[in-house]
Amino acid sequence: MPKPRRKAGGGGTRKTLRRSGSVKRSRARRADWSSTLDEDWDAKDYDPVQRVMRRDERDRRRRIEEAAVESPPSPDAAAARPPPAPKTPASAPKTPAAPPRTALVTAAAGMSARVYVDGEERPATVRGLLTEIDDGFINPVAVGDRAAVSEDGGGAWAIESVEPRKTVLARADPFLAPRKQLIAANADALLIVASWRAPDFWPELIDRYLIAAGLSGIEPIICVNKADLIDDPKACEDALRVYRRMGHRTLLTSAVAGTGISDLRDALAGNLTVLAGLSGSGKSSLMAAVQPGLDIRVGAISAAHRQGRHTTTQSALYRLDGGGWVADTPGVREFALAGLTLGELPIYFPEIDEAAAACRFSNCAHLEEPSCAVRAAEMSGDISPSRAASYRAVFDELEV
Repeated sequence: MPKPRRKAGGGGTRKTLRRSGSVKRSRARRADWSSTLDEDWDAKDYDPVQRVMRRDERDRRRRIEEAAVESPPSPDAAAARPPPAPKTPASAPKTPAAPPRTALVTAAAGMSARVYVDGEERPATVRGLLTEIDDGFINPVAVGDRAAVSEDGGGAWAIESVEPRKTVLARADPFLAPRKQLIAANADALLIVASWRAPDFWPELIDRYLIAAGLSGIEPIICVNKADLIDDPKACEDALRVYRRMGHRTLLTSAVAGTGISDLRDALAGNLTVLAGLSGSGKSSLMAAVQPGLDIRVGAISAAHRQGRHTTTQSALYRLDGGGWVADTPGVREFALAGLTLGELPIYFPEIDEAAAACRFSNCAHLEEPSCAVRAAEMSGDISPSRAASYRAVFDELEV
């Protein structure tokens, strides 16, 4: 009878012996190095068998999973689940952008503007590309411009380009000369408003506006406002006679008394007219008299300096009920000419140019030269002293 197996002292590991062909006993060799101890602390997470997946097994499983996802749900699940949003095919054609439309610029300040399009006035922005066009002006857009505008579908408008201008009213920029400040574009007429009193009549400013209008081919209209303050009718008539002889149209108006308002309304009808003049000359008050209810700010005269206060801070275009547009521009206290040369100056002073033919020197500047026919004509009254003074002031400005 074989002897029972003996346990190793203090051990929990069972060692199996096998009998060989001889009496000699040896330790049995195990097929692996694992212990027979019931170590099940990680048996649940450990798979001792590593399977090799067939080459097409992964594709087969993927097809099964896709079929399961695309299979129709049960009626109860379909009723509880919200309907999916319709998918837009990737190849669906995009909605073409609306082509640009032509609009009239009614206000402009920096990169912001207002445009009149489709019978309504809308805010718009100026494309930055327009600032890169070097046309000699510091501002890319001005009132009166005809521009191509686009709308993004959300109500935002943008000025894409500006059409060629038929007329331009500009002045020299005091800081960025020889660049110019564009005041208005495509104007048919320039209404030069000058009050007789408060502030006082200033012929030199009128002469400068006449030159600016002549440089661009704009028709000038001289309007002497505040006729109710005229204390010397003969002096006023003499001042206007100088310009009537030159062929310019003149008006005498009063926004307070209503003088000449009907004639002014007729002159504005059907045209794009730019208002220009000294601050406080009454431009805004005149427009309020021409069309009651026109929303133009009206200011008072400074009692200390007898000069106007700036009530219009930027140019703006207003539509008139009788047809046409009027551009109210900020009042000025000086107007620097732009684009004028010494050779062109006599064109805008024809009475001086005519008298200069009798001067002793062909290059006479009509300042202090001897035998100057222009100075002689001024002394005799054939040339207005105010016109001669304007000529010399512009001459000195251009000669520098």
